[in-house]
Amino acid sequence: MPDFVVHDELADFWAVTKAFYAADPVRHTVALTVIARRLANPSPDEPKEILVTAHDGPDLVGAAVRTPPWPLIASAIPVDLAADFVDFLLGIAPDLNGVSGERESADAFAAAWCDRTGRLVDETISMRLFRLGTLLTPAVPGRMRLATVADVEFLGPWHRAFMVEAMSHLPADLDHVAELRTQIEHGQATHAFWEVDGVPVSWAAVSPPVNAMSRVGPVYTPTEHRNHGYAAAITAAVSTWARRAGATEVLLYTDLANPTSNGVYQRIGFVPVLDAAELLFTTTST
Repeated sequence: MPDFVVHDELADFWAVTKAFYAADPVRHTVALTVIARRLANPSPDEPKEILVTAHDGPDLVGAAVRTPPWPLIASAIPVDLAADFVDFLLGIAPDLNGVSGERESADAFAAAWCDRTGRLVDETISMRLFRLGTLLTPAVPGRMRLATVADVEFLGPWHRAFMVEAMSHLPADLDHVAELRTQIEHGQATHAFWEVDGVPVSWAAVSPPVNAMSRVGPVYTPTEHRNHGYAAAITAAVSTWARRAGATEVLLYTDLANPTSNGVYQRIGFVPVLDAAELLFTTTST
């Protein structure tokens, strides 16, 4: 078993793991964006992170981070160390609610967790990570407009609708307007509309480059505006913004249960990289 270290401060954890995560920013896209966001905008009101590294002598061999209420991010947990991570985390976070990340790592961790605890797994979403190759900009009427703080009241219901549609669990107290305001005011994400004749018809967000990597999402089109190519258009537009901002890797996740969205992104130049999953731990089968 490796030697595990619990880090009390995110800055200390980042000092140890930065090179490890940066060596593969595509695989570690979620961890990198979450860490960067929290380091840039620390808040005493946010729940304390769980920050663990695993070491074999002088070598860092794995890492795990959780920012409640979200599941543990397992992209840096090697499959052959998943059970060791479980045994250690049971001692410091026995109420862990789930795990997310690359499919093999997430499955291995969840299997070991359930073996030790008797819990069951609820797979909330099966995803595929795509990276942008050659962008094929679609010919769709309209133009992109960057969102500002003045747009958050309008955008709040769209944000909530996306979350309800795309995610099976949401923090009950999430203030969608406040979340958007924070992201825009603090540069945590760039939000943009696709507009036709001045009317917003689709919306997407993209993270600022971290280690030359940006991730697109959410992407949302209200039902009354679907099937016109607007999602492809806004995705291409924010991807172009990210590349101009310095991203050499532009990524996005899709829900494998939604073949339409998977096809849309591939048609504008996104290619699959890996499969991932979010797995929640429960006491009852679903």
